Amino acid sequence: MRSQARISIVIPVFNGSRTLRQTLETARRQRDGVEIIVVDDASTEDIAPLVHEMGAIHHRLPINFGPATARTEGARVASGEIVLFTDSDVWLPDQLLSALQKVFAERKCECVQGVFSKQCPHTDFFSQYKNLYNRFVLNRLPDWIETTYTSLTAVDKDFFFRCGGFDQNIRSASIEDRTLGENIIRAGGKIFLDRTLEVVHNKRLSASGFFRSQFKRSRDLAKLLLRQRESGYRKAGGTFGTNTREAMLRLPVAQCVLISVALSLWSGWFLSLGLLFGILYVRLTREWIGYLAREKGPAFGLLGLGVDFLDALVSGLGVAAGIFGYKVLGKRY
Repeated sequence: MRSQARISIVIPVFNGSRTLRQTLETARRQRDGVEIIVVDDASTEDIAPLVHEMGAIHHRLPINFGPATARTEGARVASGEIVLFTDSDVWLPDQLLSALQKVFAERKCECVQGVFSKQCPHTDFFSQYKNLYNRFVLNRLPDWIETTYTSLTAVDKDFFFRCGGFDQNIRSASIEDRTLGENIIRAGGKIFLDRTLEVVHNKRLSASGFFRSQFKRSRDLAKLLLRQRESGYRKAGGTFGTNTREAMLRLPVAQCVLISVALSLWSGWFLSLGLLFGILYVRLTREWIGYLAREKGPAFGLLGLGVDFLDALVSGLGVAAGIFGYKVLGKRY
């Protein structure tokens, strides 16, 4: 019975010793004898002693392949019928395995996706902002979804390999986890989003780290959407995974605000146009900024609006770089 299915936990890691211990502590608390597989993606740090100390299996790859391949190799050696993918900077909730067994049995699905907790171990603005954003976008999705986000993704092992798993052509940690969701749906599987399964993301972000990550993710997401469009998986006018139409539309609107303000130095008429685009931008982001204000207060929400605008500019450049690389340079990945 799926309610008694054995679950293996797979954690890919590259030089993640700073956060790995706490992740393994939360994994080990699940139940006695739980199989925890740490896939060491050719780290330059010696993490084997820590992994063995925490009672986990240390599976080292000969060279650095990236998280998509690391997760796949972890699933390959896992003995469980269900594979739970998580990351080396995630804290798992207590009683997670029992809850997952129940969801698989009741929902009759091939994959279960969890969400992020409001709790963030780091008090700085960008760590809090990104954590709330991840929580916001996942919780807005319907119960049955078409994407995966591997901070907490559990999947039937046999179906994982039948559907093709992750796209291992993606070598970096970016949007590779979304390709699992695509392959599950392509193969006729179902993904259930359980909002009661919350993980804590133990990730500290600086301002520069945040914007670098947003540029990279936007570039890679643009290429992913182009590949999906080319293959026929994603139709024109379709959805964008976790990204709403408003989130995507705000990117060109932010560029229009910036261009209008710059042109206002030549003609004051453009300042009025920039104001109109600015009003449109606020309207497109009102739900997200309102959520920030409710959770962290008006000052945090106002600062969040400014950061979101800068993010839209940076992400817009990332999308442009992705389209240029794909269409002009022929770089599909």
